[in-house]
Amino acid sequence: MRALSLLRPDSAIPLMREFLGWYLVEMIRIPRRGYSYSKAFTAILPILFLLRTIFAPWKNIIERPKQLNIYTIGPMLALNGISRCIGAVIRLGAIIVAIVVQIALLAFTVGYLLLWIAYPLALLFAIAHITVVLLA
Repeated sequence: MRALSLLRPDSAIPLMREFLGWYLVEMIRIPRRGYSYSKAFTAILPILFLLRTIFAPWKNIIERPKQLNIYTIGPMLALNGISRCIGAVIRLGAIIVAIVVQIALLAFTVGYLLLWIAYPLALLFAIAHITVVLLA
């Protein structure tokens, strides 16, 4: 039984072929994973829904008096206005958090993809540098 050596072409070429196949497939999967995370965060904090309902009352806390008269209109408008302002502030905060999370996720995905591409190149440069230093 022969030992496995990367210096022999009959064992190095199939290993390199397998590695390159895996490496390229994983490189394609990185943006897909980033997109799936983005969809998951969008399901948690739906920006479009929050924008559509930005001035909706908070927790649907509104007052509907049984009888409208001059004495019930003022407190009703105050409660409804305050409830809508609270809803707008909370939803605006959620929109800001959602946008920051999406931008951070995009930056992380792009950075991860760039590191994935750059690492083998850096490794080759390091091996070449060490080889030149050792042979000199």
